[in-house]
Amino acid sequence: MTQDLRLAVRTLRKRPLFAVVGALTIGLGIAASTTVYSVVDAVLLEPLPYADPGRLVSIWEHDIQRGNTTNVVSPANFFIWQEQEGLFQDIAAVLEVSATLTGAGEAERVGGVYTTGAFFRLLGAVPHLGRLYDERDDVPNGPRVVVLSHGFFQRRFGGDPAVIGTTITLDGRAHEVIGVLPPEFDFEPAASANSTGTRDVWRPARFSAEARQAPGRFLQVLARLAPGVTVEAAQAHMDALAARLRAEEPDRQAGWGINVVPLHEQVVGGVRRALLVIFGAVGFVLLIACANVANLLLARATDREKEMAVRAALGASGGRIARQLMTESLVLAAAGGVLGVLLSWWAVDALVALGPAIPRIGSIAVDGGVLLFALAVTGATGALFGLAPALRLSRPGLRSALGERGRAGRREGRRLRSALVVAEVALSLVLLVGAGLMVRSFTRLLATGPGFDPERLLVASIEAEPDRYGSHAERARFFEALAERVARLPGVEAASAITFPPLAGGGSATYIWANDRPVPPPGELPVADIRWVHRDYFRTLGIPVLLGRVFDEGDHAGAPLRVVVSRAMAQELWPGTDPLGKTISMPWGDTLVAEVIGVVGDVRHQGPGVEPRAKIYWDHRQFQPFTQMSLVVRTAGEDPLALVPQVRAELREMDPDLPLYGVSTMESLLEDSVARTRFAMLALGGFAAVALILAAIGIYGVMSYAVGQRTREIGVRMALGARRADIARMVLGEAFVLVWLALMVGLAGASALARLLEGLIYGVGTSDPVTLAGVSALLALTALVATWLPARRASRVAPVEAMREE
Repeated sequence: MTQDLRLAVRTLRKRPLFAVVGALTIGLGIAASTTVYSVVDAVLLEPLPYADPGRLVSIWEHDIQRGNTTNVVSPANFFIWQEQEGLFQDIAAVLEVSATLTGAGEAERVGGVYTTGAFFRLLGAVPHLGRLYDERDDVPNGPRVVVLSHGFFQRRFGGDPAVIGTTITLDGRAHEVIGVLPPEFDFEPAASANSTGTRDVWRPARFSAEARQAPGRFLQVLARLAPGVTVEAAQAHMDALAARLRAEEPDRQAGWGINVVPLHEQVVGGVRRALLVIFGAVGFVLLIACANVANLLLARATDREKEMAVRAALGASGGRIARQLMTESLVLAAAGGVLGVLLSWWAVDALVALGPAIPRIGSIAVDGGVLLFALAVTGATGALFGLAPALRLSRPGLRSALGERGRAGRREGRRLRSALVVAEVALSLVLLVGAGLMVRSFTRLLATGPGFDPERLLVASIEAEPDRYGSHAERARFFEALAERVARLPGVEAASAITFPPLAGGGSATYIWANDRPVPPPGELPVADIRWVHRDYFRTLGIPVLLGRVFDEGDHAGAPLRVVVSRAMAQELWPGTDPLGKTISMPWGDTLVAEVIGVVGDVRHQGPGVEPRAKIYWDHRQFQPFTQMSLVVRTAGEDPLALVPQVRAELREMDPDLPLYGVSTMESLLEDSVARTRFAMLALGGFAAVALILAAIGIYGVMSYAVGQRTREIGVRMALGARRADIARMVLGEAFVLVWLALMVGLAGASALARLLEGLIYGVGTSDPVTLAGVSALLALTALVATWLPARRASRVAPVEAMREE
């Protein structure tokens, strides 16, 4: 083996260009596959970083009418679930609500999470410092305690252990710091519009008796299954419980079920299909790279037939020759593997820095498992692309490189190289069709738009503290004054406010019914998203007014209740009729009855491609149940963020203890809403481009080598009267036969890939004729370009020189 290795290295050093091209081709394939595997490993394969994660589940309410299987949970139902004996070892509720930190410099809005007492024990968390709260701390009117995240502990308190036992002021109330979480603790609750994007402070929920019966659904629930209880058994038990609750409390429970989801599936399920498709795509790229290198080795094999014949004559067996050739292939693969691992380290760092919408992105790294994968791929690719040349040169029939047997071997090698090119082009077609469908889908997705103009819009949230703004009227006056002050700033075209702005996550919904129609039974009541807005909201966002009017000065707190509805809401309640002047009822505390004064265009609050839901807008002055609203400001300048200091100054003048948080532009929120689709499109598109280039190189290599081997034949043809155009047409025709065969094979594979993309594409059929025709034309054009140089060279062969070849 040592002798084989030395000879392999000497052989590759004698042909440096071949070695560099081969190692680079394999290195790119291994780098791509290792990078994608590092993502798949961290996101899909690695267990969640909690104790015994296989028994952890998320439990959701299932809105049967709207088909939402992961709806947040009402407090009343959570406490009913908590009483199910023998089903859960622990169960906990989570609510993400940011908090205002004061008393130490400028007020700051920090990410906050409320949980019930079993939360940390359920996940198996251990403190970095101090202790974590439990059920003893989670009691109404008990001492206020807080646990800090490790990142917040380092950033705000410099990592000083003396913080344990001190008090910090959150939302105007003193809280004792009892513990710090470890740096590896990572849990992201369900999206909330009242979030800063970080989880800095963790507090016990301390539900009072009244809070346990609070209306609405807003909790995320986690549980650890009891020993021996499976997810299926838990689901069956909860299905029976949901049926019993629907029968006992039809007014509150009709139309609702319960859904038990493994926590790992809950975390990564949204990206599983996309990652597997991308992993399959990178596997295709690696196969194409192997086919290219195999073609290079086969071309060299023809030139080495006499060398191998001499070795055989000196006593080398077929197995010995095959071992030497496989060693050369593995050395070449090892060089490519080293290059690929180095490139993948850089690629993974770049991927994490870009931060696409991938869960658990912080755990993605080139670790020992990924290196073992790279090693396995390196060995497999070396064996794969080295097998065909080794078998061809080690067969007894090829040990004589003279006469017709040598020419027959060349013909056989040419057929094998052609088959490899067909495979390359077919695999490239599959990737190109997938990338084409994703590009077409992404274009359609962006074309749908969010339902408003996102350009030059600034979004920022403010929480009116209940201690200082305890009534609806006080909050309304505060937000009204703030919007008016911001609207007067230089460079501002319009300013308004809304609860739960578009694209920012979170929201509120309620049952609704039209008073001029029979009231549907419980469980069949229409559901509408509900938003409270400042009167200039529709003008600020550019939402079209379709019928009637929107809010004005007359829609104040003492005026009759009036609402504006979206087109989807109007069509659901009053299809084909004029909704203006009609009244609706909404069971918000007491049943509220309001007159419809206008219809506006639909807004896709979850982003483009998500069907707009029925919405009802209230003027925030008439009643405002939330303490948080978001400013939306349309600026005259191209950079809305340049206005942030002025907005902060206005807010500071009104109340220096209220920080501005969640600052963003609407365009960046729009980009975030399509981030996963864009990531899948770019990944597939990038791999498809690499595959196309490799396929072009493969076609060029095969045709160029074929022309070189047939120089004498071409000379004879030209001596017998063949024109240059005839020779060029002959070479191009042979290339197009290969491409035609590849298209037939590739289209079958592309249909299978398209079916896998069904959940990832929007507005495009999986057999989209435009994509299929465009990709086929692109491959044909690529083949034409790749074959043109060999065809041109063949047409310029001088007959006399060609006849002298032998």
